[in-house]
Amino acid sequence: MKKIENGHLLLMLIVLVAVGQMAQTIYVPAMADIAASFNVRDGVMQRVMAAYLMTYGGSQLIYGPLSDSVGRKPVILAGMAIFMLGALGALLAPSVDWLIAASALQGLGTGVAGVMARTMPRDLYAGSALRQANSLLNMGILVSPLAAPMIGATLTHLFGWHACFAFLLLLCLLVTGAMARWLPETRPPTGEMRPLFSRYRPLLSDRIFVRYLVMLIGALAGIAVYEASCGILMGGVLGLDAMTISILFILPIPAAFFGAWFAGRDEKSFHTLMWYAVNSCLLAGVLMWLPAWFGIMNIWTLLVPASLFFFGAGMMFPLATSGAMEPYAWLAGTAGALIGGLQNLGSGLVAWLSAMLPQNSQFSLGMLMCATAVLMLLCWWPLSKDPEPQAV
Repeated sequence: MKKIENGHLLLMLIVLVAVGQMAQTIYVPAMADIAASFNVRDGVMQRVMAAYLMTYGGSQLIYGPLSDSVGRKPVILAGMAIFMLGALGALLAPSVDWLIAASALQGLGTGVAGVMARTMPRDLYAGSALRQANSLLNMGILVSPLAAPMIGATLTHLFGWHACFAFLLLLCLLVTGAMARWLPETRPPTGEMRPLFSRYRPLLSDRIFVRYLVMLIGALAGIAVYEASCGILMGGVLGLDAMTISILFILPIPAAFFGAWFAGRDEKSFHTLMWYAVNSCLLAGVLMWLPAWFGIMNIWTLLVPASLFFFGAGMMFPLATSGAMEPYAWLAGTAGALIGGLQNLGSGLVAWLSAMLPQNSQFSLGMLMCATAVLMLLCWWPLSKDPEPQAV
């Protein structure tokens, strides 16, 4: 990849999004311990992640158009303040219902990071530079899910599961202080401003934007349902300890990192890369579901298809995001909100559905991952017949 301008702003954005990524996964190795602490079945813990994802997604629908009106920086600071309240609530949670509500509040706050991950690159770049920036951004963001489960397992082992949320609170305090001190305003000059929610109309009437959006929902939903299920399957069914689960949990993530890197290669056409992404997710869904039909489940039947799906999704995120965002510089905040909001809201609903299905094998997981992959194929097929995007 070529050196890209404004690298320091991309780094600040990566750190901001890392808070939300860690909030989603840091407690995965402690799920069994939290369930035991509150005397609930393991499957209930999936609702904690689902609640986070749904508010993380839903809040972006407000943050995006608001940032187009008042600017990126004030919206970021407000969202981080809300997240700190949620982290404090989780730290003091007396019941699992309280924890679910606190997780929802955390998602409500860090939704601003999800918007900015799509909005600020469009503020700064266009054309092939936008695709490269999104690729680098996704590579950087994937570092935090690698570290979070290990940090969570270590903190749980040393201090108990409450330490995971104390760590998130401290991390958010540091990041918010850094953003207040050093983050510049990147919102471009605006022309005529529409009423807040009417800005969604031109986006939702654009078939190309909507199909890219649905593909992004499918990619994140496949990952979310795996993340919500693997702790239960590895701990509750396979009987693995928290540290082993944390190690196995992060093994597919480098595949997503490599997929994001591969998506930024200039020598491959956009359409070719998109086909790689879609086919990788399709094959992964089949490989995850097939062993369940024969009553087979072990760490390999979980990790191999998960890694393949993560690779395809790692490609899909920068590619489909660039395809959707490219025409909408004047509505970058609103477009980023719609992508991030519905992407996470949809994945949260799939994770919640997963919690309602049997968790004694990988059948439900494989079925849902197959469904998300087929959805991506159905959306990409007509788009693949359109002309290639022009590099700038």
